[in-house]
Amino acid sequence: MRDILIKKAEQLGFVQVSFIPVQPLPVWDEKIEELKASDASLTDYWKARGIVSDCKDVMEDAKTIIAAAFPYYPGTCSFSQGQGYYSAHYAAYPKGRKFIAELADLLKEEGYKAIIDPPLPAKQIAFIGGLGKFGKNSLIYSSKFGSYITLHIILTDAEITYDNIESGRLTDCGKCRLCIDACPMQAITEEGVVIANKCMRFYMLTSGIIPIEIRERIGNRIVGCDECQKVCPRNQAVIKRYGTIHEKICLFDIKKILGDAGTGLKKHMDLIGQHIGRNYARARKVLSMIIIAAGNSGDDSYVPLLADTLNYDYPPVRAHSAWAIGKLGGTKAKEVLLNALRKENNPDVKQEILLALDRITKNDHIPD
Repeated sequence: MRDILIKKAEQLGFVQVSFIPVQPLPVWDEKIEELKASDASLTDYWKARGIVSDCKDVMEDAKTIIAAAFPYYPGTCSFSQGQGYYSAHYAAYPKGRKFIAELADLLKEEGYKAIIDPPLPAKQIAFIGGLGKFGKNSLIYSSKFGSYITLHIILTDAEITYDNIESGRLTDCGKCRLCIDACPMQAITEEGVVIANKCMRFYMLTSGIIPIEIRERIGNRIVGCDECQKVCPRNQAVIKRYGTIHEKICLFDIKKILGDAGTGLKKHMDLIGQHIGRNYARARKVLSMIIIAAGNSGDDSYVPLLADTLNYDYPPVRAHSAWAIGKLGGTKAKEVLLNALRKENNPDVKQEILLALDRITKNDHIPD
Protein backbone atom coordinates (compact mmCIF):
# COMPACT_ATOMS: atom_id res chain seq x y z
CA MET A 1 0.00 0.00 0.00
CA ARG A 2 2.82 2.38 0.86
CA ASP A 3 4.48 2.07 -2.58
CA ILE A 4 1.13 2.55 -4.34
CA LEU A 5 0.44 5.73 -2.36
CA ILE A 6 3.92 7.14 -2.99
CA LYS A 7 3.66 6.50 -6.73
CA LYS A 8 0.20 8.08 -6.91
CA ALA A 9 1.34 11.07 -4.86
CA GLU A 10 4.18 11.70 -7.32
CA GLN A 11 1.76 11.47 -10.25
CA LEU A 12 -0.53 14.01 -8.59
CA GLY A 13 2.32 16.48 -8.15
CA PHE A 14 3.17 16.19 -4.46
CA VAL A 15 6.87 16.85 -3.97
CA GLN A 16 7.10 14.91 -0.73
CA VAL A 17 4.96 12.48 1.22
CA SER A 18 5.71 10.94 4.60
CA PHE A 19 4.10 8.34 6.84
CA ILE A 20 4.25 8.80 10.59
CA PRO A 21 2.62 6.92 13.46
CA VAL A 22 -0.35 8.43 15.22
CA GLN A 23 1.02 10.22 18.25
CA PRO A 24 0.15 12.99 20.71
CA LEU A 25 0.96 16.49 19.46
CA PRO A 26 1.54 18.39 22.71
CA VAL A 27 3.54 21.14 21.02
CA TRP A 28 0.24 22.39 19.55
CA ASP A 29 -1.26 22.81 23.01
CA GLU A 30 1.85 24.70 24.09
CA LYS A 31 1.68 26.87 20.97
CA ILE A 32 -1.97 27.72 21.57
CA GLU A 33 -1.22 28.82 25.12
CA GLU A 34 1.62 30.97 23.79
CA LEU A 35 -0.69 32.55 21.21
CA LYS A 36 -3.40 33.17 23.79
CA ALA A 37 -0.85 34.75 26.10
CA SER A 38 0.21 37.14 23.33
CA ASP A 39 -3.37 38.42 23.16
CA ALA A 40 -6.15 37.08 25.41
CA SER A 41 -8.78 38.50 23.05
CA LEU A 42 -7.89 35.75 20.57
CA THR A 43 -8.95 32.90 22.88
CA ASP A 44 -12.36 32.53 21.21
CA TYR A 45 -10.75 32.75 17.76
CA TRP A 46 -8.44 29.80 18.43
CA LYS A 47 -11.26 27.86 20.08
CA ALA A 48 -13.42 28.37 16.99
CA ARG A 49 -10.67 26.92 14.79
CA GLY A 50 -11.39 23.57 16.45
CA ILE A 51 -7.86 22.20 16.03
CA VAL A 52 -7.04 19.36 18.41
CA SER A 53 -3.75 17.81 19.49
CA ASP A 54 -4.94 14.20 19.83
CA CYS A 55 -5.57 12.27 16.61
CA LYS A 56 -7.83 9.90 18.56
CA ASP A 57 -10.30 12.76 19.00
CA VAL A 58 -10.74 12.74 15.23
CA MET A 59 -10.50 8.98 14.54
CA GLU A 60 -10.48 6.68 17.53
CA ASP A 61 -8.77 3.79 15.74
CA ALA A 62 -6.35 5.91 13.68
CA LYS A 63 -2.93 4.36 13.12
CA THR A 64 -1.13 6.46 10.49
CA ILE A 65 -0.76 10.12 9.58
CA ILE A 66 0.15 10.80 5.95
CA ALA A 67 1.64 14.26 5.36
CA ALA A 68 2.13 15.67 1.86
CA ALA A 69 3.50 18.90 0.39
CA PHE A 70 1.98 20.34 -2.79
CA PRO A 71 4.14 23.00 -4.53
CA TYR A 72 3.02 26.09 -6.38
CA TYR A 73 4.46 28.99 -8.34
CA PRO A 74 4.88 32.25 -6.39
CA GLY A 75 3.42 34.37 -9.22
CA THR A 76 -0.19 34.03 -10.35
CA CYS A 77 -1.13 37.31 -11.99
CA SER A 78 0.49 40.58 -13.05
CA PHE A 79 -2.06 42.57 -11.00
CA SER A 80 -2.14 45.65 -13.19
CA GLN A 81 -3.86 48.90 -12.18
CA GLY A 82 -7.46 48.24 -11.21
CA GLN A 83 -6.93 44.63 -10.15
CA GLY A 84 -7.06 43.24 -6.63
CA TYR A 85 -4.15 41.09 -5.46
CA TYR A 86 -4.56 37.49 -4.35
CA SER A 87 -1.82 35.18 -3.12
CA ALA A 88 -0.88 32.18 -5.23
CA HIS A 89 -1.36 30.04 -2.12
CA TYR A 90 -5.13 30.39 -2.35
CA ALA A 91 -5.18 29.25 -5.96
CA ALA A 92 -2.98 26.24 -5.13
CA TYR A 93 -4.70 24.98 -1.98
CA PRO A 94 -7.94 23.76 -3.64
CA LYS A 95 -5.85 21.81 -6.16
CA GLY A 96 -3.80 20.21 -3.39
CA ARG A 97 -6.95 19.35 -1.47
CA LYS A 98 -8.52 17.77 -4.55
CA PHE A 99 -5.40 15.65 -5.11
CA ILE A 100 -5.10 14.58 -1.47
CA ALA A 101 -8.71 13.39 -1.70
CA GLU A 102 -7.72 11.24 -4.69
CA LEU A 103 -4.90 9.77 -2.61
CA ALA A 104 -7.31 9.04 0.23
CA ASP A 105 -9.64 7.28 -2.21
CA LEU A 106 -6.98 4.61 -2.75
CA LEU A 107 -7.17 3.78 0.95
CA LYS A 108 -10.97 3.79 0.96
CA GLU A 109 -11.03 1.42 -2.01
CA GLU A 110 -9.08 -1.04 0.14
CA GLY A 111 -11.62 -0.74 2.95
CA TYR A 112 -9.70 1.66 5.17
CA LYS A 113 -10.98 4.85 6.74
CA ALA A 114 -9.33 8.05 5.54
CA ILE A 115 -10.04 11.63 6.61
CA ILE A 116 -8.42 14.40 4.56
CA ASP A 117 -7.13 17.61 6.13
CA PRO A 118 -8.52 16.77 9.59
CA PRO A 119 -8.56 19.45 12.34
CA LEU A 120 -4.98 18.70 13.41
CA PRO A 121 -1.94 21.04 13.46
CA ALA A 122 -0.76 20.52 9.87
CA LYS A 123 2.46 22.50 10.25
CA GLN A 124 3.58 20.56 13.29
CA ILE A 125 2.78 17.29 11.52
CA ALA A 126 4.71 18.47 8.44
CA PHE A 127 7.74 19.20 10.63
CA ILE A 128 7.54 15.82 12.39
CA GLY A 129 7.16 14.18 8.98
CA GLY A 130 10.30 15.83 7.66
CA LEU A 131 8.56 17.96 5.03
CA GLY A 132 10.36 21.07 6.20
CA LYS A 133 11.31 23.41 9.03
CA PHE A 134 9.61 26.43 10.52
CA GLY A 135 10.44 29.96 9.49
CA LYS A 136 10.12 32.85 11.92
CA ASN A 137 6.94 33.75 10.06
CA SER A 138 5.51 30.40 11.31
CA LEU A 139 5.39 28.90 7.80
CA ILE A 140 6.93 25.55 6.87
CA TYR A 141 9.85 25.71 4.42
CA SER A 142 10.71 22.73 2.23
CA SER A 143 14.23 22.25 0.92
CA LYS A 144 13.22 22.62 -2.75
CA PHE A 145 10.18 24.91 -2.84
CA GLY A 146 10.70 27.06 0.27
CA SER A 147 7.41 28.19 1.78
CA TYR A 148 5.61 27.92 -1.57
CA ILE A 149 3.84 24.71 -0.62
CA THR A 150 0.40 23.82 0.66
CA LEU A 151 0.25 21.16 3.37
CA HIS A 152 -2.21 18.28 3.33
CA ILE A 153 -2.91 15.49 5.79
CA ILE A 154 -4.63 12.11 5.67
CA LEU A 155 -5.57 10.39 8.92
CA THR A 156 -6.22 6.68 8.42
CA ASP A 157 -6.74 3.42 10.28
CA ALA A 158 -4.39 1.69 7.81
CA GLU A 159 -1.13 0.61 9.37
CA ILE A 160 1.50 1.66 6.85
CA THR A 161 5.26 1.29 7.23
CA TYR A 162 6.48 4.46 8.89
CA ASP A 163 9.33 6.70 7.82
CA ASN A 164 12.31 6.94 10.14
CA ILE A 165 12.70 10.72 10.38
CA GLU A 166 15.03 12.84 12.46
CA SER A 167 13.32 16.22 12.48
CA GLY A 168 16.20 18.05 14.15
CA ARG A 169 15.90 21.76 14.92
CA LEU A 170 12.57 23.54 14.49
CA THR A 171 14.12 26.28 12.37
CA ASP A 172 17.24 27.19 10.40
CA CYS A 173 16.57 30.93 10.54
CA GLY A 174 19.38 31.75 12.96
CA LYS A 175 19.63 35.51 13.51
CA CYS A 176 17.89 36.42 10.24
CA ARG A 177 14.97 38.78 10.77
CA LEU A 178 14.12 39.83 7.22
CA CYS A 179 10.54 38.56 7.49
CA ILE A 180 10.07 40.39 10.79
CA ASP A 181 11.23 43.68 9.26
CA ALA A 182 9.21 43.18 6.06
CA CYS A 183 5.86 42.56 7.75
CA PRO A 184 3.66 45.60 6.95
CA MET A 185 1.93 45.36 10.33
CA GLN A 186 4.93 44.21 12.41
CA ALA A 187 2.91 41.15 13.37
CA ILE A 188 5.89 38.76 13.70
CA THR A 189 7.71 38.68 17.02
CA GLU A 190 11.40 38.00 17.58
CA GLU A 191 10.41 34.57 18.93
CA GLY A 192 8.67 33.66 15.67
CA VAL A 193 5.11 34.13 16.87
CA VAL A 194 2.64 35.67 14.42
CA ILE A 195 0.18 37.80 16.39
CA ALA A 196 -3.03 37.04 14.52
CA ASN A 197 -4.93 40.26 15.15
CA LYS A 198 -1.99 42.35 13.97
CA CYS A 199 -1.70 40.38 10.71
CA MET A 200 -3.47 41.70 7.59
CA ARG A 201 -4.61 38.21 6.64
CA PHE A 202 -6.59 37.93 9.87
CA TYR A 203 -8.89 40.70 8.63
CA MET A 204 -9.16 39.86 4.95
CA LEU A 205 -12.57 38.63 3.80
CA THR A 206 -13.99 38.92 7.31
CA SER A 207 -17.59 39.82 8.06
CA GLY A 208 -16.97 42.84 10.28
CA ILE A 209 -15.64 46.35 9.89
CA ILE A 210 -11.88 46.20 9.36
CA PRO A 211 -9.82 48.58 11.56
CA ILE A 212 -8.72 51.76 9.80
CA GLU A 213 -4.99 51.15 10.38
CA ILE A 214 -5.33 47.81 8.56
CA ARG A 215 -7.28 49.33 5.67
CA GLU A 216 -4.63 51.98 5.19
CA ARG A 217 -1.91 49.36 4.70
CA ILE A 218 -3.77 46.68 2.78
CA GLY A 219 -3.28 48.45 -0.54
CA ASN A 220 -4.92 46.38 -3.28
CA ARG A 221 -4.62 43.06 -1.42
CA ILE A 222 -7.86 41.10 -1.34
CA VAL A 223 -6.62 37.83 0.14
CA GLY A 224 -3.05 37.10 1.16
CA CYS A 225 -0.01 39.29 1.76
CA ASP A 226 3.23 37.33 1.04
CA GLU A 227 5.63 40.13 2.04
CA CYS A 228 7.41 37.91 4.58
CA GLN A 229 7.83 35.19 1.97
CA LYS A 230 9.13 37.48 -0.76
CA VAL A 231 12.15 38.59 1.31
CA CYS A 232 13.09 35.20 2.77
CA PRO A 233 16.52 33.97 1.60
CA ARG A 234 15.20 30.42 1.41
CA ASN A 235 12.62 31.50 -1.17
CA GLN A 236 14.88 33.40 -3.53
CA ALA A 237 15.82 30.40 -5.69
CA VAL A 238 12.19 29.41 -6.26
CA ILE A 239 11.17 33.02 -6.89
CA LYS A 240 13.93 33.35 -9.46
CA ARG A 241 12.97 30.06 -11.06
CA TYR A 242 9.19 30.51 -11.17
CA GLY A 243 8.40 34.11 -10.29
CA THR A 244 7.85 35.24 -13.88
CA ILE A 245 5.19 32.62 -14.60
CA HIS A 246 1.72 34.15 -14.53
CA GLU A 247 -1.77 32.82 -14.97
CA LYS A 248 -3.68 35.39 -16.97
CA ILE A 249 -6.63 35.40 -14.61
CA CYS A 250 -8.03 38.49 -12.96
CA LEU A 251 -10.38 37.43 -10.19
CA PHE A 252 -10.79 40.83 -8.59
CA ASP A 253 -11.45 43.52 -11.19
CA ILE A 254 -12.20 46.51 -8.96
CA LYS A 255 -14.33 48.54 -11.37
CA LYS A 256 -16.34 45.57 -12.63
CA ILE A 257 -17.15 44.25 -9.17
CA LEU A 258 -18.12 47.71 -7.90
CA GLY A 259 -20.25 48.26 -10.98
CA ASP A 260 -22.10 44.98 -10.45
CA ALA A 261 -22.63 45.44 -6.70
CA GLY A 262 -26.22 46.55 -7.11
CA THR A 263 -27.26 44.00 -9.73
CA GLY A 264 -25.62 40.90 -8.28
CA LEU A 265 -22.14 39.48 -7.93
CA LYS A 266 -22.85 35.83 -8.69
CA LYS A 267 -20.76 35.66 -11.87
CA HIS A 268 -17.77 37.09 -10.00
CA MET A 269 -18.26 34.70 -7.07
CA ASP A 270 -18.48 31.74 -9.45
CA LEU A 271 -15.12 32.67 -11.00
CA ILE A 272 -13.50 33.28 -7.61
CA GLY A 273 -14.87 30.01 -6.25
CA GLN A 274 -13.52 28.06 -9.22
CA HIS A 275 -9.98 29.33 -8.72
CA ILE A 276 -9.41 29.90 -5.01
CA GLY A 277 -12.27 27.98 -3.38
CA ARG A 278 -15.88 28.60 -2.42
CA ASN A 279 -14.93 29.65 1.10
CA TYR A 280 -13.51 32.88 -0.31
CA ALA A 281 -16.35 33.54 -2.75
CA ARG A 282 -18.61 35.46 -0.36
CA ALA A 283 -20.15 38.47 -2.08
CA ARG A 284 -20.34 40.83 0.89
CA LYS A 285 -16.83 40.06 2.10
CA VAL A 286 -15.31 40.32 -1.37
CA LEU A 287 -17.11 43.61 -1.98
CA SER A 288 -15.76 45.01 1.30
CA MET A 289 -12.19 44.20 0.26
CA ILE A 290 -12.71 45.60 -3.25
CA ILE A 291 -13.96 48.86 -1.75
CA ILE A 292 -10.84 49.12 0.42
CA ALA A 293 -8.66 48.50 -2.64
CA ALA A 294 -10.53 51.28 -4.47
CA GLY A 295 -9.95 53.64 -1.55
CA ASN A 296 -6.23 52.91 -1.62
CA SER A 297 -5.97 53.36 -5.40
CA GLY A 298 -5.80 57.16 -5.47
CA ASP A 299 -8.23 57.02 -8.43
CA ASP A 300 -11.16 59.35 -7.77
CA SER A 301 -13.07 57.91 -10.75
CA TYR A 302 -14.21 55.26 -8.26
CA VAL A 303 -16.19 57.81 -6.22
CA PRO A 304 -19.48 57.47 -8.19
CA LEU A 305 -19.32 53.69 -7.84
CA LEU A 306 -18.55 53.98 -4.14
CA ALA A 307 -21.50 56.35 -3.78
CA ASP A 308 -23.68 53.41 -4.83
CA THR A 309 -22.08 50.96 -2.38
CA LEU A 310 -22.57 53.60 0.34
CA ASN A 311 -26.27 52.62 0.05
CA TYR A 312 -25.61 48.87 0.31
CA ASP A 313 -27.71 46.94 2.82
CA TYR A 314 -24.68 45.53 4.72
CA PRO A 315 -23.18 47.96 7.30
CA PRO A 316 -19.48 46.96 6.85
CA VAL A 317 -19.80 47.64 3.11
CA ARG A 318 -21.22 51.10 3.85
CA ALA A 319 -18.55 51.77 6.48
CA HIS A 320 -15.71 50.84 4.14
CA SER A 321 -17.33 52.85 1.34
CA ALA A 322 -17.40 55.97 3.52
CA TRP A 323 -13.73 55.53 4.40
CA ALA A 324 -12.75 54.94 0.76
CA ILE A 325 -14.67 58.00 -0.45
CA GLY A 326 -13.08 60.12 2.26
CA LYS A 327 -9.62 58.89 1.35
CA LEU A 328 -10.11 59.63 -2.35
CA GLY A 329 -11.49 63.05 -1.43
CA GLY A 330 -12.71 65.92 -3.57
CA THR A 331 -15.86 68.03 -3.83
CA LYS A 332 -18.01 65.21 -5.18
CA ALA A 333 -16.85 62.91 -2.38
CA LYS A 334 -17.86 65.44 0.26
CA GLU A 335 -21.29 65.87 -1.30
CA VAL A 336 -21.86 62.10 -1.39
CA LEU A 337 -20.88 61.72 2.27
CA LEU A 338 -23.09 64.58 3.45
CA ASN A 339 -26.09 63.07 1.66
CA ALA A 340 -25.37 59.67 3.20
CA LEU A 341 -25.01 61.13 6.69
CA ARG A 342 -28.56 62.52 6.60
CA LYS A 343 -30.14 59.09 6.15
CA GLU A 344 -27.68 56.75 7.90
CA ASN A 345 -28.98 55.08 11.08
CA ASN A 346 -26.16 52.71 11.95
CA PRO A 347 -23.89 54.35 14.57
CA ASP A 348 -20.71 52.65 13.33
CA VAL A 349 -21.33 53.72 9.75
CA LYS A 350 -22.20 57.24 10.91
CA GLN A 351 -18.87 57.43 12.69
CA GLU A 352 -17.06 56.33 9.54
CA ILE A 353 -18.85 59.02 7.51
CA LEU A 354 -17.92 61.71 10.04
CA LEU A 355 -14.28 60.59 10.03
CA ALA A 356 -14.27 60.62 6.23
CA LEU A 357 -15.72 64.14 6.13
CA ASP A 358 -13.15 65.29 8.66
CA ARG A 359 -10.39 63.82 6.52
CA ILE A 360 -11.60 65.69 3.45
CA THR A 361 -11.88 68.94 5.41
CA LYS A 362 -8.35 68.61 6.76
CA ASN A 363 -6.97 67.80 3.30
CA ASP A 364 -8.78 70.84 1.87
CA HIS A 365 -6.82 73.02 4.28
CA ILE A 366 -3.43 71.57 3.45
CA PRO A 367 -1.61 74.07 1.18
CA ASP A 368 -0.30 72.78 -2.16
